[in-house]
Amino acid sequence: MEEFKTKQKITEILKVPSRLCIEWNNENLTISSNRQTQVSKEEIINQAFKFHAQGNISEASKYYQYFINQGFQDYRVFCNYGTILKGLGNIDEAKFLQYESIKLNPDYANSYSNLGNILSELGQLKEAE
Repeated sequence: MEEFKTKQKITEILKVPSRLCIEWNNENLTISSNRQTQVSKEEIINQAFKFHAQGNISEASKYYQYFINQGFQDYRVFCNYGTILKGLGNIDEAKFLQYESIKLNPDYANSYSNLGNILSELGQLKEAE
């Protein structure tokens, strides 16, 4: 029997978070699903919070961004993701997200504190107060 040595790579874009995809990778073959899976708002936010609490900022960021890209709004997501972005040096977007968090929940003190820190870092001391 003749042995065939072929390298085939099948790729496609999935519109679901990576935790829901089953990936099998080796040097010769990559297989991923063609299905689009509906993920609830709660599942996304819970995964984001879980990764964030574990200190896995990279994965938390992916889930926060995915959540926002789906058009969902939650003051905790805006606040948390804004904090991550500030740490990564993306001050303008961090500031925007803290303002969005405050719009959604004006009673959430963490957003004001984070915004104050951002404004202070930008030298906007009066506004930070």
